[in-house]
Amino acid sequence: MTRLVAAELLKLRTTRTFWALAGSAAAIVLLIVVLSLIIDDALDDHDEVESLLSTGGIGGLLTLVLGVVAAAGEYRHGTIASTLLVTPNRLRAVSAAIVACLLGGLAIGLIISGVIAAIAIPWLSAKDADLLPLGETLDLFLGATMFAALGGALGASLGALIRNQVAAVVGVLVLIFVVDPILVALVDTVAPYTLSGLTSSMTGGDDGSIDTLPRGIAALVWAGYTAVLGVAAAVLTSRRDI
Repeated sequence: MTRLVAAELLKLRTTRTFWALAGSAAAIVLLIVVLSLIIDDALDDHDEVESLLSTGGIGGLLTLVLGVVAAAGEYRHGTIASTLLVTPNRLRAVSAAIVACLLGGLAIGLIISGVIAAIAIPWLSAKDADLLPLGETLDLFLGATMFAALGGALGASLGALIRNQVAAVVGVLVLIFVVDPILVALVDTVAPYTLSGLTSSMTGGDDGSIDTLPRGIAALVWAGYTAVLGVAAAVLTSRRDI
């Protein structure tokens, strides 16, 4: 299994898509953080500082797309055939892709958290802002990094299941921006378990409008969704012609 994951990581890091999305995620977060620090001279409120430091959650949304593109791209470019010739066990093949995207997302999450820490904290300190306690700050960065990793894994599961890159990306957007709000409107108690609710739980970027789960529980629920989609992708892949 280790060799399979290593092979998937090699494919991931030798494609321009990975580096483009990683660079885009870091650039977007950097732009938001710098503009927020320039525009808001005060930033002396605890919630404002927390919201700024939780900006890294944006990276998780991009790693979600990265996972979709990486897994579905195997079918678009036809490389899935050679992958399955080497690894006929579909569950192992899908699992390796998911783990690789999880590790890729983890790397992106660490980079983004590092960018925020290197720029925002010294800047806020120089402005005598109300900095968060060290433990709370590390918890926010840990949550954002964890979300980036799990986002890549879920995206890979969904991409392997749907196989079409465009349809899978659109599916992710529909889930987050259409299905989630409809579910919350129909059943209020389901809000913490939607993708949006779990995102808020892990990144700390909630506005208090919904109840959120503890960060660890939210990560486990997200991982459960990933496992279900991954198994479904492996089962369907075994029944499809490649």
